[in-house]
Amino acid sequence: MRIALLALALTGAFGIPAAAPAWAQADPQARTGTPSKGLLFGSKMTVEKEACCAPGSRGADPREAAVFTAARDAAGKPRASREGDILRLRLSDGRTLKITDCADQTACEADRYRQHRLAAWWPNLGLYVVAVGLYEDGLAYLVSEKDGTTTRVAAVPVPSPSGRRAIALSSNLMNGVDLDLVDLSVHPPRVTRIESMPSCKGSKPESLLRPRPVWVDEGHVRFEGAPPQPDDDPNTKQLLRIGAGKIEWEC
Repeated sequence: MRIALLALALTGAFGIPAAAPAWAQADPQARTGTPSKGLLFGSKMTVEKEACCAPGSRGADPREAAVFTAARDAAGKPRASREGDILRLRLSDGRTLKITDCADQTACEADRYRQHRLAAWWPNLGLYVVAVGLYEDGLAYLVSEKDGTTTRVAAVPVPSPSGRRAIALSSNLMNGVDLDLVDLSVHPPRVTRIESMPSCKGSKPESLLRPRPVWVDEGHVRFEGAPPQPDDDPNTKQLLRIGAGKIEWEC
């Protein structure tokens, strides 16, 4: 996405022709995996044979603690817990996915700095949503309760009304725009990176998406909130239409 933004900026500044596809399927191997040798996507993650999870959590903030409560099973047993910098997620085969923060800047390289917080539990999909804080940005993991398979997305996704798909957006001055469409109807979720930007009246090559995606209906997402770019027109239309096999911006 950042490459596409650079190409658009060059086009606007120097008149260099640039063509960016409306959407491009990301390499699933780069998006989905299971922990290997204790690491995945730069996070310290291991699958343990021990069962999860002990009642109570030490170090969870109130928001995460509420998610732990919501994630309890029908018998009231916890599916997730925290012990300081360790987040544990219960897998359905009796194992545990252990995720360990690296939150000390003096002990971690900048690109290995990670803080992991359970942001949601989606029971109908059997997915844990883990918000990942990075040194200068963030992303999110969708973790399958079934087997620990983990899918990386740009941010904590916003599900569509049906829950069959979701939008994940990171849009800021530091890192530009990362926009993912997530197909939640398959296992593991399939991620499509959207590489174009809206070009409606008032848009500029350096414009960013407003930070809050809102589903208008199953096929349309509107972007709301204060523009990250201070001189962007807050009224410029930013409406994404998602059709069968086609993704485009509407003006």
